[in-house]
Amino acid sequence: MTDITTRDQLLQTLEAPEIDPVLLGIANRHIEGTSISDIADQFSISEDRVAQVLERREVKQYVDQVYLSQGYLNRFKRIQLINQVIEKKIQDVALGEEYTKKDLLEWLRLLQDMDKSARPQQKGPTVAVQVNNYDSLMQDLLDK
Repeated sequence: MTDITTRDQLLQTLEAPEIDPVLLGIANRHIEGTSISDIADQFSISEDRVAQVLERREVKQYVDQVYLSQGYLNRFKRIQLINQVIEKKIQDVALGEEYTKKDLLEWLRLLQDMDKSARPQQKGPTVAVQVNNYDSLMQDLLDK
């Protein structure tokens, strides 16, 4: 029987790939915008080795995840911004300012679309259906 540590549970919960701390340091320098040659100098390795590290699957996943969680690529920040715009438009209406229903509805539709895309999609079994035109094919053959 193996004991599952808190660290293992956390990694499993976050679905984060386990990355060597040195590789993580190289990835973080890359995210910060440091050039490959400067990273190579900092870690006393060749530029080719830095490039190899950055091409590793787990490093690429980490870098992608960091980029997706920053700024307006982060889904929650985009939803928050849309909510703020909608709230502002509703306040403008309450103050008697002009607005178009179409504009407000477009923002609400965008929010709804983002909400739908954020939900996990349930995939059911795929069933292939084959339609046979046996009768018409036989009739075509007999007519010839």
